[in-house]
Amino acid sequence: MQGVWAIVRAIGKFVIGLGGFTIGVLVIIGLAIVALSSGPQPRPSVPDGAVLVLWPEGQIVEITENPDPLEIYFDTFNRRPAQTSIHDITTALRRATSDDRISALAVVTDSMGGIAPSHQHTIAAAVRDFKASGKKVFAISSAYSQSDYLIAAEADKIYMNPQGNVLLNGFARYRLYYKSLFDKIGATVNVFRVGTFKSAVEPFIRDDMSEEAKEANTEFLGALWQQYVSSVEKARGLEAGQIGNDITNISANLNAAQGDFAKLAVETGLVDELAPRAKWRDDIAVEFGSSSYGDSFNQIHYQAYLAATDNGRSSSNEIAVITAQGEIVMGEGPVTVAAADTIVNYIRSARQNSRTAAILLRVDSPGGSAFASELIRQELVMAQAQGIKVIASFGPVAASGGYWISATADEIWAAPSTITGSIGIFGVIPTYEGTLDKIGVSADGVGTTPLAGAFNVTRPLSDLTKDIIQQGIESGYEQFKELVAGGRNMTVDEVDRIGQGRVWIGATAKELGLVDHLGGFDDALAAAARAAGVEGDFETVFYVEQPDPFDQLLSDFLNSTISTGSGNPVSGVSGPVGDLLQQAKSDFDFLSTLNDPAGRYLICFECKVR
Repeated sequence: MQGVWAIVRAIGKFVIGLGGFTIGVLVIIGLAIVALSSGPQPRPSVPDGAVLVLWPEGQIVEITENPDPLEIYFDTFNRRPAQTSIHDITTALRRATSDDRISALAVVTDSMGGIAPSHQHTIAAAVRDFKASGKKVFAISSAYSQSDYLIAAEADKIYMNPQGNVLLNGFARYRLYYKSLFDKIGATVNVFRVGTFKSAVEPFIRDDMSEEAKEANTEFLGALWQQYVSSVEKARGLEAGQIGNDITNISANLNAAQGDFAKLAVETGLVDELAPRAKWRDDIAVEFGSSSYGDSFNQIHYQAYLAATDNGRSSSNEIAVITAQGEIVMGEGPVTVAAADTIVNYIRSARQNSRTAAILLRVDSPGGSAFASELIRQELVMAQAQGIKVIASFGPVAASGGYWISATADEIWAAPSTITGSIGIFGVIPTYEGTLDKIGVSADGVGTTPLAGAFNVTRPLSDLTKDIIQQGIESGYEQFKELVAGGRNMTVDEVDRIGQGRVWIGATAKELGLVDHLGGFDDALAAAARAAGVEGDFETVFYVEQPDPFDQLLSDFLNSTISTGSGNPVSGVSGPVGDLLQQAKSDFDFLSTLNDPAGRYLICFECKVR
């Protein structure tokens, strides 16, 4: 009988192998067909009198990740959130402003996810410029989040579904604190820091926010909120202070509106008309014509518009845009983190490129590894030594390590709502001798010197170990202050007074001398061109990870053979519970990924405001 089963298994393996071989051959043939047949794709056409539809999806980021081509098969289980590049949005709006074929703009915010204050104001300003050209702007959504609404407020007319709402509630910063948890499990979190306001480590050594952190957070969050309120009230023609009064009196106002949030939004001047989708589509079609199929208004999606208006390169001068996005870490990594080796290689490629006229360092990072930050800064200094101007442009966040890498740039530009500063440094080493003791496990041994085994997490840190670590942290802070002082023409004492780990918004940082100019990406780009002497004759080149050729070929093949639904991918647990779980995961991921060779960190957890 065993011999029969052996034959059956052999036949089964042969059949499976043959099937796999056949599928492999078919895939290769399919890819070859796609490769042979692929060529320049025809550009989309821009209809005359079209309405540009700005419908961003997911998080608004500096640069987006390259998608996995196989995700199309597993859309239901895909946990990667959708992303939209801020530069795609602003480029489309800038081009459309002077394009006679574009008659109006429809901003649809239903699919937009997380967006930082700086990006909110950037898009709002671009919409405002578009409207200033004399073209009409519509804002459309089922409901408006606070971040969506700052952009929508710039529209000539704001539509909302009758079941929707607009809830403006201000900015807040609440964190989880774990000291009692570590006490219960017997873990010891050894913290070494410099800076009165360096609060990144507080969750591991306290059960509440320190008074210093509350003071700093209240100040910068209050400044951000005032910027928000002023922008909305001006855009909507509201009296100064109305939004604050409406929030204070929301209970009474909602009661007067019979509990109807949509009606309340109209009565307080935040929304112009309550209408289902069919209604606003018809309204816009009446004013700007119908689409070629007659099923909607005359329109073009902003991504199609970008493709239709991309004219390629036309200059031998290049402004190299190097983006540091996410936490700064050692090694190589994707665009979601500012991986030192990856960014250093981009900078080296740019400075070795004879076309490079200047480097624009675009920063959206709360910092991270001090060692990794210095590697990036050193490579920028090499570019400057070659005569290449380095201009830093701050996006939503450029704090701690994000400021370190920019400190010695030739110029620093920040948006008024950029979160920056946090000039301070710390180290964290958790040990678990108490945890092991609770479960009856002991650790013992010998070493050849007082430092042998000093960083074994099963043993408490000795006084000698603590002393040398603290000295290293203090030395790092002195280096940080000296870099800032030298780069910003300040004294070390002046830097210390505005340092100490304190966070500032861009407008205040300009007053303090931490940044040279207030302005967005386009302003910094123009400054880079001026510094290089190539105004009006340059191309902007983003140094980003290129998709793998095989992945791109596979993606083309799959997209040409299968069709999927258009629903947004699942992003795990969402809502308040999901946010809580994500915060806890982020905090403990931080402890598990401490890989700075010197154990020194420049990071600002308070700076993540969305």
